[in-house]
Amino acid sequence: MSKFAAVAVLSIAFLYAGTARAQEHNQFNDKDRQNATNWYSQHEKNPPTGLRSKDRLKADEEAKLRPGEALDRNLWKKVHSAPRDLRRHLAPPPRHYAYELIGGHLILVDTRNHQVKDVIRLRHD
Repeated sequence: MSKFAAVAVLSIAFLYAGTARAQEHNQFNDKDRQNATNWYSQHEKNPPTGLRSKDRLKADEEAKLRPGEALDRNLWKKVHSAPRDLRRHLAPPPRHYAYELIGGHLILVDTRNHQVKDVIRLRHD
């Protein structure tokens, strides 16, 4: 194999490894948290469903919004997809994961079993 071919193979392998790591984004990082907070501050006067004051959760419901907890059927009914313009500012979620809004929070959830992977509290009232 020529040096050029070897470099090309290594470059492709490096790019593939980077893509695989990006797909393993199963929790929010600091950049995601900052981007979500900035996005919310720009939309605070007209928040989407899931972030409005009337979408607040009861204390016992909010206690279930923890990484590792599965959302029960009643909570899952209160979940709304995060707007596209918010999702654009976040790292791509892994397959079968989604960014959702519920009760003033942005959550990363495994849609196969409704398990919360991470939470960002956006609304503080």
